[in-house]
Amino acid sequence: MPRPGPRSVSPPRPGVGWRVAVEERSPSSREASSNSRSAAADHRKHQRPADDLAVLLELSNLSLSVGSSQLLDGVSGVHLLSGQRVALVGANGCGKSTLLRALAQRPQDDYFLLGAGGLAGRLATTAQQNKTTGGSSAILLVEQDALQWARLLEMADLAEDDLRDLTMDDALDLAAASGAPAALEDLEAWRRLGVATERHGLAAWSRVYRETPIGRLSPGCALRAYVALALARRDIDLLLLDEPTNHLDVESIVWLEKALVQSGKAVVFVSHDAAFCDVVATRVWSVDAEHKTLTTSATSYSAFRRNEALAREQQRRAYDAQQDRQKRLTHVADKLRHASKTGERHKAKDHDVMQRDFKRDRAGRSGKKAKAVETLRDAELLKNPVERVVDRAPLRIDLDDAVLGSGGDAAITMTDVVLGYDDDVLVDGAPVSLRVDLGERVAIVGENGVGKSTLLRTLTGAVDAIQGAARLGRDLKVGNLMQEHESLPRHRTARQYIADVTGLPLFEAGSRIIRYGLTLRQVDRPIAELNPGARARAILASFALTKVNALILDEPSNHLDDEALQEVIATLNHYKGTVLVVSHNRAFLDALDLTRIYRLSSDGLTEIDSLDAYVAATEDAVNAVVADWLQG
Repeated sequence: MPRPGPRSVSPPRPGVGWRVAVEERSPSSREASSNSRSAAADHRKHQRPADDLAVLLELSNLSLSVGSSQLLDGVSGVHLLSGQRVALVGANGCGKSTLLRALAQRPQDDYFLLGAGGLAGRLATTAQQNKTTGGSSAILLVEQDALQWARLLEMADLAEDDLRDLTMDDALDLAAASGAPAALEDLEAWRRLGVATERHGLAAWSRVYRETPIGRLSPGCALRAYVALALARRDIDLLLLDEPTNHLDVESIVWLEKALVQSGKAVVFVSHDAAFCDVVATRVWSVDAEHKTLTTSATSYSAFRRNEALAREQQRRAYDAQQDRQKRLTHVADKLRHASKTGERHKAKDHDVMQRDFKRDRAGRSGKKAKAVETLRDAELLKNPVERVVDRAPLRIDLDDAVLGSGGDAAITMTDVVLGYDDDVLVDGAPVSLRVDLGERVAIVGENGVGKSTLLRTLTGAVDAIQGAARLGRDLKVGNLMQEHESLPRHRTARQYIADVTGLPLFEAGSRIIRYGLTLRQVDRPIAELNPGARARAILASFALTKVNALILDEPSNHLDDEALQEVIATLNHYKGTVLVVSHNRAFLDALDLTRIYRLSSDGLTEIDSLDAYVAATEDAVNAVVADWLQG
């Protein structure tokens, strides 16, 4: 029996009920059900015993708010079962990360408010339990840049900073010596992972953890180790992952995909990496920021997006059809009303009383018909209203020929550059050489910690090269997404920031930035209070308004929702200036019309044929590592 398609878990709303019904009947939904069954079959062998397939969490009349902003209102009927892997999606700022923290039930998270309802199920805890135990030990929240090592290693007596001064091996040995309950299990899992990586040609993964303290690991390396320990722990039933792929290299993303699927653990994750979502997710939870609801879909991520696009297009057509019918009925009513008024004023020739009475009688009937048509029109709109589809203003960076100039000195060059900080060399191999001419679009990929961000910093002058020369042409006006993110004036509003960088009056600056996707509320909030996606939009808007002719982008897809990401892809593909991008997002890189793609490694900077070839070269090794590690 086919699995039902997406269903709304909130009370019916005007227009939205129609949209979900269309989605349920769509052929794409049937295809998605087939994909979902296939994913479920693939996962079945990793499931736990039948008596453990309980409801881990249930959302029952759950409302969620931050300050005066309502994020969710009265969500019920959403269940999370053991072994399910859920992609949590929605526009930037809709409350996805806040919902993850609510599911984690941590006592320190008091900036949001849960309504009268809340959470039920095997992993649900009371407020009093959270205060005494620090929340359920079976739930682990993994946030982008706030890894809690002391909690994971069960060493509450040790300060987090002290733990970060240790290497992974030393930290695990200390946990075992301290008698941490899961320390021996962690040591064995870590040993198996090290053996597997050595055996299958990924020895660099283990080497960095033996030589580098936890606090000095690159964000990607730290996250990979943290998640690896969590996945191997039997006492953790639910992982909540907030943008887990943001700092991971391509090999680590492939590893994480395989590990999450084979671990059999329940996972709820937020990610803007479409390829990752499609591999990992067995269902989708979608947050509707406008209606404050949560919709569940038992489909793959790509099927969900196809169904969403189909439903959106069908709703658009239905809205247009309804508006056309409303106009036609209004036109008919107006004509009848006009005929009625004309007949009432009719004066027959030669004082023909019969003709006058006939005209006035027909005018009366026309007036009644007009009233009936208007009643029909209003009843149809009231009974089955279709909401208008509102499209967000697209982001565009337009350059004129004067800004591009002649391109006489507009190249980005690196000549025999040795990357590093002070005397700490990052790439122990050939020096790096690169030339990017005006109008080229070049991508750089590579392992975590190899120096990709350092390469960009060296180009822009933020870091001095240990050896060699890096230069930006005099004719280049560079927009640096990474540098701007770090130097944003957190105390200024987005309106004030745009006014500062463009010289526009405050009112006009606000009007301009709204066109790039920020809401009126976001425009006048301090930048420190904006979500990362809104900050990225503000920076990209400043690039558009200042007419930059070269973009240096370090992981630009990290903080953008799917709609904004598609806009950025379209912008970059039509952009006449130079683009130099570092990214691990495969879907993002595949969609870009790149001139060249390079891999940075210990062998220096080498051009590769394609991203697919790069992924395929390591996929077999990653699969073998996961199999040996989790099944050893």
